[in-house]
Amino acid sequence: MKKLLLIVFLVNSLCGAELIFKSAFEDGVNLLSPDRKGSANCWWQELEGSDSSGFSWPIELQGEEGQFQMIVDSDDINRYVKNEIIETNGIDNKKTRVLHQTVKEKEHTWTQDPYVVHIDKEQKKLYLRYSLKFPKNLKSKLGKDGWLTFFEFKTKSDYRVAIYVYEGKDKKLYWYAHGDNVVLDDRPYKEFWSKENKDIEVPTDKWFDVEIFWNRSKGDNGRVWMAIDGEEVIDYQGSTKLDDAMHQIMLFTNYSNAPIEQWVDNVEVWSDYPCGEGKSCHESSTNSISGFMDNAESMNNFFW
Repeated sequence: MKKLLLIVFLVNSLCGAELIFKSAFEDGVNLLSPDRKGSANCWWQELEGSDSSGFSWPIELQGEEGQFQMIVDSDDINRYVKNEIIETNGIDNKKTRVLHQTVKEKEHTWTQDPYVVHIDKEQKKLYLRYSLKFPKNLKSKLGKDGWLTFFEFKTKSDYRVAIYVYEGKDKKLYWYAHGDNVVLDDRPYKEFWSKENKDIEVPTDKWFDVEIFWNRSKGDNGRVWMAIDGEEVIDYQGSTKLDDAMHQIMLFTNYSNAPIEQWVDNVEVWSDYPCGEGKSCHESSTNSISGFMDNAESMNNFFW
């Protein structure tokens, strides 16, 4: 009876979150060569294949597929931006395959390398989780008043959310997130909301766990939430939408004022919080959660 009650409790707690995608870049996942695809000011690059997760790249949302958008005008993409899958020590300090993103040189201030899904529908809720590592010399690379953003979403004309690392007046790196109208350049700048956190460390030269959630809403139930290694860093609750539907979701990106490199691993995408609203999954692996959910129905039938 206790086992049955536990199963019913877990199903009721977790069944609202669907695992949409999962990958750790292991054997079977590959990068194709960059391609212009008719674009004048950017290159496109595809991830394809599947590892033991059973999910296949590219990530798909609302029927649209993700890809790298390497924003470079030059015909020599390798001079400016490079993506590669390499073997290195992962978050558990064991050898593993990870994504290595490098902006070698800035052609323009907007040179960047996002993994982006272009949609024209509302992606109301989404929870992201991945392992991320910044370089040891991040602070000196960014310099005074430097910045980087590693996540964004945008509509076509009226709303953007971005999460940053900035340098403060105390010369320490800190987290910053906001909603603003930097989508088109034809209107006065407006920042709708902002949140910062100078208490939680910005790790460099070591892996950390990133969790990001949003709920798109014009009302007070809108939300943008982020945790680093299980510690809540950002929790904005309020309007996160004007009129337009979502257009670009940059699930992770390498975009800063300076050329830098970063490493990404263990990517997960869920339809909602998998561990409960406003709760981090850092201490309770979503591996076991997704495995449990795969078998919950048969287990429930067994105990009945």
